Amino acid sequence: MRTVRELPMLFCESVALEVLSGPKPGLVDPVSPSSHEDMGPREFLACLPELRRCLEEALKLGIDGEPVDELIRSLPAWNVDVITASGGPNSIRGIVFLGSVYCYSAGFENDPFPFGRIRVVGRRCTEALWNRSETKCGRIRIKERLAGVFGEVSSGMATARVVSLPVLRATLRAGRPLEEAVIHSVLACMSTLEDAGIPRKLRDWVKQRASEVLRAGGPFTERGRAELHKFVYECAERGVSPGASADVTVVGLVLLLARWGRDIVSPYRDPPRRWSGGAVGRDS
Repeated sequence: MRTVRELPMLFCESVALEVLSGPKPGLVDPVSPSSHEDMGPREFLACLPELRRCLEEALKLGIDGEPVDELIRSLPAWNVDVITASGGPNSIRGIVFLGSVYCYSAGFENDPFPFGRIRVVGRRCTEALWNRSETKCGRIRIKERLAGVFGEVSSGMATARVVSLPVLRATLRAGRPLEEAVIHSVLACMSTLEDAGIPRKLRDWVKQRASEVLRAGGPFTERGRAELHKFVYECAERGVSPGASADVTVVGLVLLLARWGRDIVSPYRDPPRRWSGGAVGRDS
């Protein structure tokens, strides 16, 4: 990656790659019955230009050395702008927050993998925003003290780095298509994350079912695919949407593209993929 200025575009590309991959249990994609009645792939794609603009503003705040309080002050307006561009649904809030903290930190450090700075910025954002929420999901997070996306930034994107990215890379290195890599990452994240967007009585069930699908072979075997499709319909029937797993997978895709380049996910590449190196930052 040549410059941190590419990060806003990489986030938008990664959102598109995640949304257009399926089937995914409880999440938006072109083929699954979704738990979202208010948002589909078209709404996600419609808000990407506005998401890019907001992330570019976050990046500039970091490049200019503005204090974290300026980022915190800007986040509510960015949420409104992106939600308005999508047509009203709030399903994009998580990635607005994760992407803004990431881009601000990258700009501040002039480093596309600024995990140490993300920890510092994430903890400051958590202190300022923890008890402020305009969504049902946020109120559940506050009441039940669930870390959610706040925990992800405060840990320096730990789940994205140690779960999503290795799964994406290993799947692609094995010659599997990107769609399967994304599904594999989402399932791996579902099996570990505490997601405030999932009703408390169903959180352990989601983790268990995601683990069962992975043990059956996930998207790679006939048995795994049968279990995956069953899980997709179970989530739709229960109205379960494990959105945090999609958000973390988006960050994993950003790390993948920033480290190995956009052509790493293209089936039309010449020469073939080159996977030299492994680390994505000094603090990884």
